[in-house]
Amino acid sequence: MPPSVAMPRAEPCIRRRARVTFCPGERGDVLGMVRRLFGRTLQLAELAGLAGAPGDAELEVGVYRGGLYLEFSDPPRHHYHGVFQVSRCPGGPILRIDALHIRQPALRGRGLGLRMFARQVATAVRLGVTRIETEAGRRDDENGYYTWPRYGFHGPLPACVRERLPADLAGALDVLDLMQSDSGRRWWREHGLTLPVVFDTHPQGRCRESFRRYLASRQAAPLGETEPRP
Repeated sequence: MPPSVAMPRAEPCIRRRARVTFCPGERGDVLGMVRRLFGRTLQLAELAGLAGAPGDAELEVGVYRGGLYLEFSDPPRHHYHGVFQVSRCPGGPILRIDALHIRQPALRGRGLGLRMFARQVATAVRLGVTRIETEAGRRDDENGYYTWPRYGFHGPLPACVRERLPADLAGALDVLDLMQSDSGRRWWREHGLTLPVVFDTHPQGRCRESFRRYLASRQAAPLGETEPRP
């Protein structure tokens, strides 16, 4: 079996444990929903890990549309913000990333988003989450269209994209195909667009393997010498 995901080096802002609270009046509903989704009661640290919440975050957990709702930030600084949902599918729980923003420019490109996601993946795998979904956006200052595939998310390329690919990339059918080469990454960074993507948590799957390789490349390169990341 491939090695487990390693955690990138921590920055000073990643410390202690996130503070976890429940939406007003929803504690009982949350605990019941957790048991339905995962078959047991989860520790507060597991809920924080499921959201990838940094140690100085405040995480609020509630119920929403037949699943769990998780939202974290770091008041009063508001350097980052994340919103997530967990729902049940026939194959097991799925996790959706509705929003993940690092608002403080000084924290961008320093691996904070990567550490959040590494913690999230490790927890999701332990809890039996089958996949993580999100929309990889390219709007305003969003760079998810590039960052999420770089982390190992996959999604089929629309026909309008495939017909524009240069000859050396013409065989690419999935955005993750483009992440496998320098030329593919450069092309997608310039021409990529918003699209739905999925991260399958199977230990020997392509998503996990791509993420392991990316983590290794980040750990081998000094901060500031790699391409921009959240």
